[in-house]
Amino acid sequence: MTQKSDFDLLRGKKQPGMGSWIHRHGSAQTRQRQFRTLPLFHRYHLSTNSHYNHSRSRMSFTFEQSGFISIGSGIYLRQESSASFVTNNSPTSNRNAPNIILVFGWMGAKLPHISKYTKVYEETYPNATQIIVQSNPLLFWSSNRTRMKNLLPVAEILEASGCVGTASEIRENNSPKILVHCFSNGGGVQMLTLGNLLHARLGSSSSLGVTMPQVSAVVFDSCPGTPSLWRTVQAFFASLHPVIRIPVVILITFFYSIVTIIKQGLFGIQPISEQLKEGLLRNGPEGGILPWITEKTPRMYVCSKKDDLIPIDQIEEHVQEARRRGLNARIEVYENTPHVAHARRYPERYWGAVKALWASAVEKQ
Repeated sequence: MTQKSDFDLLRGKKQPGMGSWIHRHGSAQTRQRQFRTLPLFHRYHLSTNSHYNHSRSRMSFTFEQSGFISIGSGIYLRQESSASFVTNNSPTSNRNAPNIILVFGWMGAKLPHISKYTKVYEETYPNATQIIVQSNPLLFWSSNRTRMKNLLPVAEILEASGCVGTASEIRENNSPKILVHCFSNGGGVQMLTLGNLLHARLGSSSSLGVTMPQVSAVVFDSCPGTPSLWRTVQAFFASLHPVIRIPVVILITFFYSIVTIIKQGLFGIQPISEQLKEGLLRNGPEGGILPWITEKTPRMYVCSKKDDLIPIDQIEEHVQEARRRGLNARIEVYENTPHVAHARRYPERYWGAVKALWASAVEKQ
């Protein structure tokens, strides 16, 4: 049996014998119709693709009780309370709610921390499918291809759910509504990586073709920005066990300096934080940072004057540049909240702004 390359996997071509259920049942339209008739829990247990690692032991009992299952390394899926894809005969509140909520956690964020946000989403939009993507600090030392391969389960979920596909497929599937919530640069890099993966698969697969705009909105919490070396070290420091913090921070500082000199000095490669800034502004015929995001997609930047990791002036500059390029950007500024702690301090204001953002997305459909 001929072994396919990693490039083929990223471009949507499966290895013989891997038997992904999603890619073995007819056309893209047929796959999506059949796939949606199954409860989400069973959809992903039918898949035998080696990218899916159902290591439920990684989750605490409390987190399992919330309905999430592991579908990959640092990737979790929550089964909707009822059918997530509602029809036009459904109540208005259901028709206007997001079908899919993508949550990209900040660097080193543990599941109990992220679940505080997903719990609110569960209460607010109970019929939505939720996908959590964690940001492991080790991923930042890996290649872009490694990061892309890690996100293959998310790409296949979105493809099977009709979030990306040909215009005719999306019209037939009633154009899923998508809310994206991204935390800090760590979540932003994961979001950027997923976007690159989806664009690569869309550009090469005749079964997917091109996308068309959908109802969507994006929340950027405490990003983007280019932190100093010390601030970068702080981000890694917070996620480490106290016993190993000092030696690990020394190693990180050393390797960060060496890698920066090599990548920027010798090869002229932009720092990943600068790539993220530009990626979030992506716009054009090929789509935005995620294929369904357009210049009309409402986006909200949440930041604080007391954020010690990402300077507020960098986020404000990014908002101004987004508006200059014609993007639909708004900003929510807090006076005294720490990095990614705005919802904890001011939950009513925070979630009220998220709901208002989504309402504006629905109005523009």
